[in-house]
Amino acid sequence: MKQKTLAKQAVVEGPGLHKGKNTTVIFNPAQEGAGIAVKNSHFTYKLSPGLVLDTKRGTTIKYKGSTVHTVEHMLSALQGLGIDNCLIEIIGNEPPAADGSAYPYLAAVKKAGIRTQRAVKNEITIKEPLMLEDEDRFMAVLPWKGFKITYFSDFSKRSIGPDDFSAEITPLVYEKEVSKARTFGFKSEIGWLIKAGLIKGASLKNAILIGEDGKPVNGSLRYPDELTRHKVLDIAGDFKLIQGSLNMHVIAVKTGHKHNIAMAKKIEKTKLVS
Repeated sequence: MKQKTLAKQAVVEGPGLHKGKNTTVIFNPAQEGAGIAVKNSHFTYKLSPGLVLDTKRGTTIKYKGSTVHTVEHMLSALQGLGIDNCLIEIIGNEPPAADGSAYPYLAAVKKAGIRTQRAVKNEITIKEPLMLEDEDRFMAVLPWKGFKITYFSDFSKRSIGPDDFSAEITPLVYEKEVSKARTFGFKSEIGWLIKAGLIKGASLKNAILIGEDGKPVNGSLRYPDELTRHKVLDIAGDFKLIQGSLNMHVIAVKTGHKHNIAMAKKIEKTKLVS
């Protein structure tokens, strides 16, 4: 398969989810082999799992004087569309929250157009299964042709029963089944999230708020299992920090950004580029 980039610039603007400031993201076409890079605060750098600074309710990257919060939804859209080469200019310290999903980013990139390049994709494979365990949370990555994510959720303590969702991350499947799943939070968490300096830009328009009864406060869900699908969306975005086209099946049980990044680092150390 051939590498892909954008046909022209795509722009997304708006307030960030956690820091709340108005920001602008500009997706720029990039040459073959350039990979996914960020331009921010006068620095330009290629993304990697090693740049992750924090995983508290989102993925924050840092390179020298550039710190960018909550990059996973933006990167998830590029993963879903199979974009290999892109320079992402971020004016501010966090991509816009948009509607809480990856779809506004996906729509902007599709509107700009996707261009197939001459070079063959750099495929990332693994020789044998990789495992990660953290008390009752587990993640396994298995050798696979293509990129597939299976997630098992259990929010029983929040009045939401166990659920699971699995998807092959191809452009058609991702857009239809994953991209519109929104970020979410629980009403009981609001106090400590505010104290932690987070959700300054959160609203009922860019996140699902779950009440004590396990039901959304702000309208209906886009998918019956939207919370579980958003976890798949997050994994796709965090794994986009690995440069290349992924051949692996990710199976996760109750994991979060911390586990996604830990596994991405494992993959970086053991990958085979073919």
